[in-house]
Amino acid sequence: MQNIINLFAKQYGLTRNEVMAEIENVFSTVLSRWYRLEVMVFFRDDLQLEAVAYNKVNGVTMQRLVDLAAIRGPNTLKKHLQKSLTRSAVLKQTRYYKSYEKQLCWGDIISHDSAQNIFVETEIIPGQIVTAFCPLNRIGLHERNTRCFSIGMRRAFHVRRIDPVVLGDTPRLKIVVDRVSKTLVETLLRNNLGPDAERINFRCVKRYVGHKSFVLTTRRLPKSAIKAVSQELKERVQVNFVKKI
Repeated sequence: MQNIINLFAKQYGLTRNEVMAEIENVFSTVLSRWYRLEVMVFFRDDLQLEAVAYNKVNGVTMQRLVDLAAIRGPNTLKKHLQKSLTRSAVLKQTRYYKSYEKQLCWGDIISHDSAQNIFVETEIIPGQIVTAFCPLNRIGLHERNTRCFSIGMRRAFHVRRIDPVVLGDTPRLKIVVDRVSKTLVETLLRNNLGPDAERINFRCVKRYVGHKSFVLTTRRLPKSAIKAVSQELKERVQVNFVKKI
């Protein structure tokens, strides 16, 4: 059993304790439904599973051990367990990725669907390649159906939402990105400013996608950074100096 726990932990990116909790929960739930009794399944100290069925007789709760080796439907139990482990893995992955919402990500266009929505291969977390989804209506009119978004092109995106979803009865991580957020202007500026961004307070207060973005700053921004953002977004970036934001 220890080898099975280790295998599942590695396969689903969970800890041993998380895997053990899922096994106990799934077995308890499924066996309770099968036996129409409350069945509790738990790991003993030697990491072997033990199942106890509880039944009230004349107001007295009776207990009896369930022989797990003799139960029917092991493949059904396995399917329930795999589904539960997948769901837990996706929920854990979602919690991990959630902190990257509203951030900048660079990605390569890998495909379009029939509605011209875009699929992007990106590394929101360095070294972990994921596929993000960019709806057509989250791309400026001036960029839609242009060579800038042909397959193989690399573009900057704003990480809009990261949520768990179920596709075809299978839990998945859904990452939605866009090109129309004001935050994208700010994160691109920070990306081009590098370490200097920590010493400058600025904010994009208004954006007319494809035309002009308005940025307020308490310190002068290098023209090279402004130009780089303007070229990536295909719109003017107007920067105004203020004493306080």
